[in-house]
Amino acid sequence: MSGGVALEEKRTRVPIRSGNPDASVTQYRLYFLRDNGGHISRAHEFEAENDESAIRIAEGWLEGRRAELWAGVRKIESWEARH
Repeated sequence: MSGGVALEEKRTRVPIRSGNPDASVTQYRLYFLRDNGGHISRAHEFEAENDESAIRIAEGWLEGRRAELWAGVRKIESWEARH
């Protein structure tokens, strides 16, 4: 890649459901961001029944890192890094 910065994005797909086969689910992506400019360093793709459930799931993966939670083009939540 000449002159550009390579994006190192690691993706993990994790299906998470309540066990209710009739429940509809939404696809979410949790992007972990680098502190220098907000470039994506890693992403988790997962399913949840609603935004509130997705936020709770995402918070379990944060570990103090800067991140954004998205559902398609909707930005659901963002977290700043805790140092």
